[in-house]
Amino acid sequence: MRLGANAAGINATRERQTFSVIKGRRFGDNGYAEAMAAAGSSALSRADSRFWELSEDKEDKEKRVGETDGAGGDRAEATRVYEAVTAGKDPLEGLRQVAKVPYGYLAKDGVIEYNGVCFICDEKTNSICLGDMTDKTKVLNIPLSGGGCLKVNRDNLGDLSKAIGMFSPEDVNRILRAIAQDTKIQSMKNELEDMEASVGEELGPDRQESDEE
Repeated sequence: MRLGANAAGINATRERQTFSVIKGRRFGDNGYAEAMAAAGSSALSRADSRFWELSEDKEDKEKRVGETDGAGGDRAEATRVYEAVTAGKDPLEGLRQVAKVPYGYLAKDGVIEYNGVCFICDEKTNSICLGDMTDKTKVLNIPLSGGGCLKVNRDNLGDLSKAIGMFSPEDVNRILRAIAQDTKIQSMKNELEDMEASVGEELGPDRQESDEE
């Protein structure tokens, strides 16, 4: 009986005196509850503070991205102005008037000069011309991707190759395809003319003999 009483007394004592160690200090029942409440409040405060820090960081990041994009546009515009000034052109010329011919932004006084090759601007036909345009049978009309066309005399295809870097990659493909197609057509025409000439030569002596008879 004494042993049981002692055990019951020990258990009761342990239930009444519940201790927990928080940050190296010992608290009773009330102290433990207050400490847990304080710790929870501190944790919530830290979490709330961290939430607002992350929100502000996100807003700042988005703001920086927007400012970076704007700075990129400014740098591109500054580069365009610098290149125009370096080339001796008016940097505001492209802003004052819209080009009426392909690559018209490169024109000065109606002429585009690139790598020593001169293209004449023809606003009536919305085209740039290379070489003599008098004989239309010798002129290639090549539509360009941005509208308008390139007119080039076959005798000036060598000059066109020197200035090919002026055109966009898509227009370069258009130009090369047009030249290849025209070369094939001209070759077929030449072959046909040669065949007609050879047939005429073969029939020539026979006709002479028939006339003599």
